[in-house]
Amino acid sequence: MGTDEMCIYEFLKASPNDYVTEREIARRAAGKKRFRENEDWARGVLFRMVKDQVLETDGCGQYRLRLRAKVNSTPAKLTMENWDTWQLVLDDSAEARDQTKQS
Repeated sequence: MGTDEMCIYEFLKASPNDYVTEREIARRAAGKKRFRENEDWARGVLFRMVKDQVLETDGCGQYRLRLRAKVNSTPAKLTMENWDTWQLVLDDSAEARDQTKQS
């Protein structure tokens, strides 16, 4: 990511669920001085970020950060179809168990 993309990303990260207009992003992401110099500076950057799937648009010229899918924290039931994708993970290391047995 370039500097402009980082400015837009940090601005939109403050309110990830809200759509923001292109004009407001251009004005508030990099400051009013940059906006006064060139009002359309964010247009190409926003287009590139949508193309790279960092942002999503609502079709009306408003943008927001693309939401990540929720990670399923509950384990799935072990079946014959998914048994080969499972891994055995031990909470305690072998050394810790050996030390507790010696005590």
